Amino acid sequence: MRRASAVHLMVFLMLMQNAPAQPLTVDPESIVPLPDKFDMETPARDVPPEIARFQGAWIGTWHDDRHILVVERVRPDGHANVVFAQSDSAFYGMNREWWRGEATVAEGVLTMTGFRTFRYAFDGPDRLYLAATIASGVASGNVTSGALVRADPMRLAAGERPENWPWPGERLFLPHLTLRTPDDARPMMLEATFYPPAGPGPAPLAIITHGSDVGRNQLRSWSFATEAHWLRDNGFAVLVFTRRGRGMSEGVNGEEDFGRDHDGSLVDVSKGVAQAVEDLESAIAYGRKLPGVRPGPVLLSGQSRGGFLAMHYAGLKPDEVMGVVNFVGGWYPYGPVTTPYYANAGHGAAGKVPQLWLYADNDRLYREALIREYHQAFVAAGGKLRFELLHGVPGDGHLLRLFPDRWRPIADEFLASFNTRRP
Repeated sequence: MRRASAVHLMVFLMLMQNAPAQPLTVDPESIVPLPDKFDMETPARDVPPEIARFQGAWIGTWHDDRHILVVERVRPDGHANVVFAQSDSAFYGMNREWWRGEATVAEGVLTMTGFRTFRYAFDGPDRLYLAATIASGVASGNVTSGALVRADPMRLAAGERPENWPWPGERLFLPHLTLRTPDDARPMMLEATFYPPAGPGPAPLAIITHGSDVGRNQLRSWSFATEAHWLRDNGFAVLVFTRRGRGMSEGVNGEEDFGRDHDGSLVDVSKGVAQAVEDLESAIAYGRKLPGVRPGPVLLSGQSRGGFLAMHYAGLKPDEVMGVVNFVGGWYPYGPVTTPYYANAGHGAAGKVPQLWLYADNDRLYREALIREYHQAFVAAGGKLRFELLHGVPGDGHLLRLFPDRWRPIADEFLASFNTRRP
């Protein structure tokens, strides 16, 4: 018996070694559930073309997570029956689900109302731009966005999904100027999204980058679709890029490798800041070569750590930067180590680079006193800027960028001073 068992075990192990490796799990955020079939109905002849064009299946993203919308039928009066589906989202704390509901089509927009108001409008012949707004409650006015492209509803119902999920803008990968692969065969590549100019080019380039990420969220890609569309509306071509070791960018995220004293206290963040500057320089060099981009200085913008990076880089190389839009910028909420960076940036940029700083007084990471300390250090060193500390931002003020009704009028006024239409 023992010998037979040993033979069976040996055969089993041999089979296991020869069997092709197959993943036993899938990323839960890649799953978008759908019903087994759709109740598709061809639009009647009396349905206006501007309404009928919404009918069909659409696949893409909502707040950078996977999303599917199926418009099963539309009526001449604009009434529509839809299937709404979304993936899990660890960042937003949402579970994957699908549901059937009703919508209306009017003035070129398909709208669903409820806790959130979803608005879908055409952004090309077979492309929808989505803006979702929380209608009431503590986060009222919160706006998240996305983009969808037309798909085959029958293939979706059969379980087929595209290998490359549709994404807002043009997803691309840019070569790093200094980082190379371990075998030195090629440069490391950084993930990016390009939004070409809305009008006839060439247009000045705006670059957006993200904040810090922890845990699973370091795997997340960011499109900044809301901010990118705003900048395109103001005459810019836009490049959104992901710094090393985050999203699909290659390399290792070294921004959290803080220098610490013997007792563990923070004493130095320069290594991570220097790495971020290298990443930004790579994005600027690549972005200037993209079609429709006008040569010359660039506009820099970013959220949190990305806003800090925009401000910091403008101080290092003011002749390379036409302006800064800083959303709640900060590298780490510890003044003794980080405030000197604001003073250095103020001295470096002086009056050469127009800057807009957008903060909220209820930021959970950067308290009002620290924000004012940053501002005072920048100005005292010779920096000039428009500083806006907004009050009453719903929820966490660190998410200010999700409330464009609060910042966009201010930012539109700031950008009006730039001659983006110059030939």
